Amino acid sequence: MISEGQTIDTLLQEIKQLRQELAEANSIVEAIKHGEIDALLISNKLNDQDKLSDQVYILKGADHIYRVLVEEMQEGCATISSNGIILLCNKNFADIVKTPLEQVIGSSIFNFLTPRDGAVFTNFISIHHGSIKTECSLKTGDEFCAPVILSAVNITVEGVNLICAVVTDLTTQRRSERFVQMIFNQVREPIIACDRHGRIIKANPAAFTMFGGELAGNHFDTAIPLFCEFGGTEFRLNQIINSDSNYDIEVQYKRQDGKVLNLIINASHFNMDEDANSMGYIITLKDITEKRLFTKELSRLDRLNLIGEMAAGIGHEVRNPMTTVRGYLQMFQLKKKYADDHEQFHIMIEELDRANSIITEFLSLAKNKRVELKPGNLNGTIHALFPLLQADAMRLGYKIQTDIGDIPVICYDDKEIRQLILNLVRNAMEAMKLGGAVSIKTYADNDEIILAVQDTGTGIPKHIMDKLGTPFMTTKDGGTGLGLSVCYRIAERHGAKIDVKTSSEGTTFFIKFKAMIAICTTHYV
Repeated sequence: MISEGQTIDTLLQEIKQLRQELAEANSIVEAIKHGEIDALLISNKLNDQDKLSDQVYILKGADHIYRVLVEEMQEGCATISSNGIILLCNKNFADIVKTPLEQVIGSSIFNFLTPRDGAVFTNFISIHHGSIKTECSLKTGDEFCAPVILSAVNITVEGVNLICAVVTDLTTQRRSERFVQMIFNQVREPIIACDRHGRIIKANPAAFTMFGGELAGNHFDTAIPLFCEFGGTEFRLNQIINSDSNYDIEVQYKRQDGKVLNLIINASHFNMDEDANSMGYIITLKDITEKRLFTKELSRLDRLNLIGEMAAGIGHEVRNPMTTVRGYLQMFQLKKKYADDHEQFHIMIEELDRANSIITEFLSLAKNKRVELKPGNLNGTIHALFPLLQADAMRLGYKIQTDIGDIPVICYDDKEIRQLILNLVRNAMEAMKLGGAVSIKTYADNDEIILAVQDTGTGIPKHIMDKLGTPFMTTKDGGTGLGLSVCYRIAERHGAKIDVKTSSEGTTFFIKFKAMIAICTTHYV
């Protein structure tokens, strides 16, 4: 029966269309049977809106093994249409973007790309051929951007343009890199990475602080000239790289301000990638300058303590008989029968007095010497002592001047500080030619009060510098070698520190007292 409004022609036309749709359906069914189709994208027209609702159906067919392989991949994998729709993806891809799998499939890849990365991917899609590998960020369901490596290739299947994409998640790697970088930046010792030719690739902030200047791109030996600690010969990087014992080698580095740093250098190999030619070196340097000074100071104090113990033990016992001998010599000197020997008696008495002065210095080294710390200003001591110093300087042919600064009151033993200044000034005069000048300065520097004695001599040789303060070490004819040792002991008793700066233009001794409120008392130190 023919319904109202229908004709034979319209029925024939409808039959023809149904036969065509049936043929297409049979073709799709056959393709599904043979595994030729992975997914179906069906567009349904909604009743109340003039829009299409797309729905994706994933099929299981002849390529099941391939799909299992893709699903088990550690990387995220997706098949994307030419307009950016994700037709298929594995669970790892969904995990990377932290979005349920059913919500990822059928959505646009641009929903997960940042605007910058989306523009790059759009350009790639428009080419319809070739491949791309780029580092980008994928937006995730928790509003986090995951760093990834996106590798994609344009393919054509039966005339349809598709994109196959593989995504490698770098989140864990980036966290590790940030952790390593944090350690690299926070380490207080210089760390330097070099390529196999010795060219600096990277250096941490501690390296820039110690060596300054431009390090990256320069050869290690050029940017950081090092010298062997003993002998002063130039140290080359290959000496540690090619050595069997490439660790804990002691070297020296001279800064622009002239200060020499003692360093421990270590080196180890590393590969930047799988290529054997990309081998490089990690070099670490440790500053042991302060440790060396501390060790040297301890050694010097040990020697002083030994001498001090000897002084305390025998000083008084030697002085008492010498006083008796001197008294008898003075008595014999007055007798008429020794009138012809008057000059010899005078020489003997002078030598006893000289020996007694040596014992006095010797006793100053005693560790348990009584000191009387009272509040006072170093400037007052210098003013009181200056006429004596000036008279000595004029008599010997030297100049002396003071540069007194504004310094606070400290606790000190006036007699001991007088002895310290006298010893340093006399040493300074003996180190200069006639007409030289000695300067005594005082000033405050942060938490320290500085007393400085400067000369215009030719400086102290390095082999002498290492032995300063050693008892009985002297370069002067007739010297006892106790003057500087006494100065170091006095400084120690006052909790002060002696630093020395020397050059061909002169030497300065800096006595650094702690600028702090202290209880002044009489005690033994």
